[in-house]
Amino acid sequence: MSRVVFLIQNPADVMPAEMALFMGEDPPYDPGRAAAESAALKEVLVSRGAECLSVRQLLTEAPREALVALATAAVGTDEPDRWPGIRAAFDSWSGNDLADIVIRRPHLRTHADPELAEISPDAAYESYEIRPLFGLMFPRDHYVDLGESVALGRLRRQDRARETAVVRTVLEQLRGRPAELTTEEGHWLEGGDAAVSQRVAVLGGGFRSSPEAMDLLRGELSSGGRAVVSVRDGRRRPEEFHLDHWLALGPDVALVAEDRLDDVDVSAVVHRSPDESGTAATTLREALHATGVDVIPLSAAQQLLFAANSFFLPDGRTVLTSTAAHKELAPLLEPRGIEVVSVPFDNHHKLFGSVHCALNTVTVPERESETS
Repeated sequence: MSRVVFLIQNPADVMPAEMALFMGEDPPYDPGRAAAESAALKEVLVSRGAECLSVRQLLTEAPREALVALATAAVGTDEPDRWPGIRAAFDSWSGNDLADIVIRRPHLRTHADPELAEISPDAAYESYEIRPLFGLMFPRDHYVDLGESVALGRLRRQDRARETAVVRTVLEQLRGRPAELTTEEGHWLEGGDAAVSQRVAVLGGGFRSSPEAMDLLRGELSSGGRAVVSVRDGRRRPEEFHLDHWLALGPDVALVAEDRLDDVDVSAVVHRSPDESGTAATTLREALHATGVDVIPLSAAQQLLFAANSFFLPDGRTVLTSTAAHKELAPLLEPRGIEVVSVPFDNHHKLFGSVHCALNTVTVPERESETS
């Protein structure tokens, strides 16, 4: 039978400490604490019997040909005659070293100086840029786990677009086959805009993700018997750039920002299935109630504590959240028989990410599970 794997990435493996120097937070973002937060989250999952893997770990184990291709695409140099040496290095380097190249994306810059040539065998000064794939610390962004299939995303932020190629390779390595759905050129799909439970899915379009991409997901999800609610984001707040910033979905419950529930100018339901009349529900609250989901409104203050950035485990009776949000969510969910487990996540919050962003699931098909 198929199995569920959790992807969680230690930020220290993909975001060099140098990047944190320029973030300007107060108190500053702490790379060591961010790594500890990630480790604590993984420990909670493992203690509950979950199988956890990282993007980087899977990348090092990818087929060598695919890994070398990613590394080659990641390298830049001002001197084309360096390429024979680069290719020769890739022929012998370990998967671990190649993964470093893929993630850090180095570029050699050279500056010719005749005076240097008079005193040194070198005729130019060299400097080295890195353009890290730091967003891999949030594997939620790059794809949507649809159960027995996967939809590969396409990120709107150009500084993060290359991350998807890495995740494509990692998913294929883990699942033993390519993603079933891919986003067309010119359209955008970010995983944080899809909330999927066993019987209900909520899709958000109109901001980071294109309506056309949501249509693609809706067809796949509806065919599996789920009720699907598609929402257009009319607010487009930069700090709420994904659906999962203001909505968390469990099997029978949804945590939703209160100001999104009843105003069609803010969150308009543009499609609802099943829907006998074919007419869209007026509000998000109505659409969710029609699916049998219990709606729990979240105040603006609860939103600031990342209360909506919570992650429901597949068992449906456990939700992971940050320590900051625990005091707000426990009174709401525990009376419903849902265990609320908290993990410190303050440093991730400084990047507008929480537990929900730092995790994603991969449903590994039956044949690949048996092989593994």
